[in-house]
Amino acid sequence: MINAINGFTVFSLVLLVFVVVTVANGVRIIPQGEEWIVQRLGKYRTTLLPGLRFIIPYIDTISYKVTTKDIILDVQEQEVITRDNAVIVVNAISFIKVTDPVKAVYGVEDYAEAIRNMIMTTLRSIVGDMELDEALSSRDMIKARLKAGVADEALDWGLTVKSVEIQDIKPSVSMQRAMELQASAERERKAMVT
Repeated sequence: MINAINGFTVFSLVLLVFVVVTVANGVRIIPQGEEWIVQRLGKYRTTLLPGLRFIIPYIDTISYKVTTKDIILDVQEQEVITRDNAVIVVNAISFIKVTDPVKAVYGVEDYAEAIRNMIMTTLRSIVGDMELDEALSSRDMIKARLKAGVADEALDWGLTVKSVEIQDIKPSVSMQRAMELQASAERERKAMVT
C-alpha cells in the first residue's frame, strides 16, 4: 500500500513538473519594438505583437524575431562611372523600417542585404546617366531619385524606406590627380600667355 502511494506521489510530482514546464514554455513576453514570427510544425502560424503572449509548447516555435525600429543601413563606398567616363566615389546611408514582418522574413532571404544591393545598383544607374559636374552638384536630385527607385521594391518586401542620404560623392583618387594635372597645365598656359 505504501509503495502504491509512493508510486502515485512520484507520478504526480513528475506530472506536476511537466505541466509547470509546459505552461512556462508557452508564455512569451515580446519586447516593445519587436514582432515575433511563430511557425506551427514548420508553417507560418501568426505574428506575435509586443506584450504578454501565449503559444502552444512543443508545436509552435518562434522562428524569427524582427525589429520594428528604424534600421540604419550603411551602403559601402563604390566607384561609379559617369556618362562622360569620369570615375567618382559614392557612399550612401539608408534608413528603413520593417512594416510587414511576414513579407520581410518570407519575401526575401536577407532584407537588409537586398535593400543595400538595390541601393547600390540604383545609385550606379542614376549617376551613370549624369555627367561628372552634374553628379557632383546634384546630391538632392540623386537622393530623391534613389529613394523613389528603391521604395516600390521595398514595399514588396514589407519595408518602408524612410530616407536615403548621400554621405559622400567625390571624384576618385585617379580622377582627382588628372583634374589637378589639368588645372596645373591650365595655370601654366595662362602664365605663359601673360
